Amino acid sequence: MSFGGKSNTDVNTNVPGNGWPDLSTEEFRRVRRIPTVFDNDSMEMAIRIASKAVKKQLVSLLDAEGQPPQLDNDDTAIYKRAVYGRAHGDLLPEFATQDRRKEANNLATDSQEQQNNFIAQSNRDTRLLLGLGRASVGVI
Repeated sequence: MSFGGKSNTDVNTNVPGNGWPDLSTEEFRRVRRIPTVFDNDSMEMAIRIASKAVKKQLVSLLDAEGQPPQLDNDDTAIYKRAVYGRAHGDLLPEFATQDRRKEANNLATDSQEQQNNFIAQSNRDTRLLLGLGRASVGVI
């Protein structure tokens, strides 16, 4: 939001994927239904951090040269949902501190439970990309 109180509806920052699918704050706003009053720079930072976290979980998919796999359309959608869901979950506490109209106040959207749900969905998407089920057991 600008100092004049106007929404920045045309602000977009592309986040290069460096071999993984490219991301953007505009797409994040659209698919996660983020109001335009929220700060673009904060969203960009959250997307970058979430992308790094998801990529770290997907390190086993890298080829021998360390390059990510070529994802088909379905896997690209899963990857983006994993990143955007994690970013959204990470931003919920920040969103809760932003001013908003009484009519737009929705406590369910900002609850710790909702944040946990977004992160859990991101983890399920990451597991799906790894070819794992919703839960697994490993030897320590």
